[in-house]
Amino acid sequence: MQINRLHSLTLSLLLLSACSSKIQKVEPQIDTNLTIIGIEQNNDISSETIELNGDFAGNYKLIDFIERMNNEYQFDREYLYKLFSNAQDINQIVEPCTTRDKNGQCIIEIKPQGKWDRYRGMFIYERNIERGVAFWDEHEDTLNRAYQVYGVPPEFIIGILGVETAYGVNFGKKKVIDVLTSKAMLGDRREDFYTGQLEKYLLMTRQSNLDPAILMGSNAGAMGYGQFIASSYLRFALDFNEDGVTDLWNEDDAIGSIANYFSQNGWDRNIKQVAVRAKYKGNRFNKLETGYKTKYSQSKLRKKYHIVPRQKLDYRGPVSLIKLPKYSYDELWLGTHNFRVITTYNHSTFYGMAVFQLGEAVKNRRYGK
Repeated sequence: MQINRLHSLTLSLLLLSACSSKIQKVEPQIDTNLTIIGIEQNNDISSETIELNGDFAGNYKLIDFIERMNNEYQFDREYLYKLFSNAQDINQIVEPCTTRDKNGQCIIEIKPQGKWDRYRGMFIYERNIERGVAFWDEHEDTLNRAYQVYGVPPEFIIGILGVETAYGVNFGKKKVIDVLTSKAMLGDRREDFYTGQLEKYLLMTRQSNLDPAILMGSNAGAMGYGQFIASSYLRFALDFNEDGVTDLWNEDDAIGSIANYFSQNGWDRNIKQVAVRAKYKGNRFNKLETGYKTKYSQSKLRKKYHIVPRQKLDYRGPVSLIKLPKYSYDELWLGTHNFRVITTYNHSTFYGMAVFQLGEAVKNRRYGK
């Protein structure tokens, strides 16, 4: 599709006078608390009168995307052209690095620890536990209400919040519009996925009365305290404080939305344990497949492989066999159904265990255990 410039003011006036109604453009009003933006939809403006500028100038895929958003969802063309003309190509943004080698390559220090030690240390440390206790103290009523409604105990919501954003310390350092547009329109291997997320992002921000030009997120376009991608935002996000805006940068909405996510993904309020450590012979475990996807009969593990829980496990269903490789030995854990629910948030055994153990650490610190 070709966008033609109008070089003549006279021709512009003639085109405008031909419209059946007067065009009024209302500039978006950006609230510092990410609240309502005002955009008057107007589809009478021909796409030929608008130009795509900036890093994505002339990008035919983006132009086609804008036209589709106008046709299918009645987004204002002029508004979208302006929005995307101000978007930046994230591939041109240089990431900060504290230490570089003589060739200018970033040096990443790897400590001589086991895989689980390194991963765990990124989330479960003294300052983050302190933040978790403070967050729980401040939002105890909301956490308790989420537990009553959805059956998800506070420590697991606390675990998600601590792993995802360190309780709001790190929402992400890139604009979501930049990330999604770059990945959708510049040949990323998952461009179809990111094009879908970009579509849902525009729908989400319009529905939630948020300004898509200013929201910050992760390198994958995840947002808010719980780092929801746009499709999850549309499906699971709640206005839990009932202020008329679904805003996952708001603590109350984030808490309720995470609990809703777990509930819709199968959380069972009657299962009180998520994971317990197991005993096995030896220091390294390679006898069986491990990971959050596995499901084993507890009876078979006990009778055939002599794998038993170190404490009483009040759960009779199949368990996931979880291996956590440490520097000198492997920890083995048994995960219940609710452990597998946690991993729907991020498909990773380490992730599920980090959420579980951080939540437990905060709970124990708060209650003096």
